[in-house]
Amino acid sequence: MTNKYRKIPVTTLSEHCGLSSPNFKIEEGLTLDSAAVRLMVDFTQTSATTANDSINVNDALELMRVNKIRALMLIGHNGEFAGVITAMDLMGRKPMQFANEAGIRRADVLVKNIMLPKYKLKAVSREEIEHSSIGDLVQTFITQGEQHILVVEGQNEEMMISGIFSATDFKRALGITIDTPLAVHTFSDLERVINEHKEVM
Repeated sequence: MTNKYRKIPVTTLSEHCGLSSPNFKIEEGLTLDSAAVRLMVDFTQTSATTANDSINVNDALELMRVNKIRALMLIGHNGEFAGVITAMDLMGRKPMQFANEAGIRRADVLVKNIMLPKYKLKAVSREEIEHSSIGDLVQTFITQGEQHILVVEGQNEEMMISGIFSATDFKRALGITIDTPLAVHTFSDLERVINEHKEVM
């Protein structure tokens, strides 16, 4: 090699070194009349946080807390999209109810036992979203009674999940609270539940 190139300095990783992940940033100046797409987490731009559907509920909660998200896209043993698990699912009655029925500890409940499977999920089309307002989305959230709405592209075998809306983002952007039972508003809620169930991990 010639003297044209230099050796780039290297450094040792610190004890607390972690992994970066893209952050969804709320735009300023949004109103109910603003384009709905401005509040969408776009999976074509930011990779969705995924997990195997065989992880347990405590690991799923921890993954959500670390990644500052409230919904995980789950992958089945065949490598295909299997369903969704939300913070509401994990922090509600589902894990303990399944544990009692199966005669196991809550910590041994797998997300696939309580997730919303693919065949039960509903979504809005990206084409519709591109012509909708944030106000339209608020109305849809209220009608569906959910904290998350998926966005899809294509039809049948070509259908792909390309984004997601979270009710929490409406609160951060516009101060609008879309309440459903056991709604999760802060990451401290996740930490609280994790700590409450440490004795059964």
